[in-house]
Amino acid sequence: MAATSIELSRRIEHVAAEYLLERYSGPGNPMGTEVLRVGAAVATKVPFVPQNDLMNSVHGLEDPAHLRDVLAFYGATQQPCSIHVPPYAPIALTDALARSGFRIERYAAVMVAEPVPRSRPSEVAVEEIARTDLGVFLDTINIGFESAAAALPVLRRNQSFWCDVPQWHLFLARVDGAPAGAGVLSVHGDIGYLAAGSVLPQFRGRGIHAALLGARVAKTKARGCKIVTGAAAWGSQSQRNQQRAGLAIAHVKSVWTNRPAPVG
Repeated sequence: MAATSIELSRRIEHVAAEYLLERYSGPGNPMGTEVLRVGAAVATKVPFVPQNDLMNSVHGLEDPAHLRDVLAFYGATQQPCSIHVPPYAPIALTDALARSGFRIERYAAVMVAEPVPRSRPSEVAVEEIARTDLGVFLDTINIGFESAAAALPVLRRNQSFWCDVPQWHLFLARVDGAPAGAGVLSVHGDIGYLAAGSVLPQFRGRGIHAALLGARVAKTKARGCKIVTGAAAWGSQSQRNQQRAGLAIAHVKSVWTNRPAPVG
């Protein structure tokens, strides 16, 4: 596809923000997520898990004048937050973040491509699930993200609406009939977003993640989307898997936090 432009980067950052709104404040808002919109920025806050940097994060912030509103939003519950800063954000914003006690915590690669389906490992079966398989899907994706067994009932309750988000497609990968991995595709206009995806520990290194990517890219194409996008920790296996699936780096963004730096 054509070289990434600032306009395209802004569009895919907006899609990522809208997906997080769907994920954390979807139908019924079971987690009681609070939302702030100021200018182009979108902030989500889940007060009962103040240290979760995904649930308590800000996307689309470019105007440093809006930082005061963001800080007041999280300050009302005395909790930290993460702010995603793409490379086109003005230096005045990063200067303001530094003055306000934020530091860069990590970097993320934002990926993009035209949706071109590719062949998938024949030993991995991937299917789009119906509501009857939602429990298996949720346990699989959460265990793949290293969630403790004791937390699974609460996660199932908080994520029970995932089959009710119209633009979402949920995929379950199986090996010899056993659940092995799970992934989400969220569609926003002509853009398909490769959202949450994980593989159970005992199945890693067997092409499960690649198979889930392939199934979601194929669905993006079937939905008539012109673009597929995703994100991953910079230099991670997930980034490499997305590159093998045909995605290229659109931009690298920094993730800033005002959590205290770890000691030692």
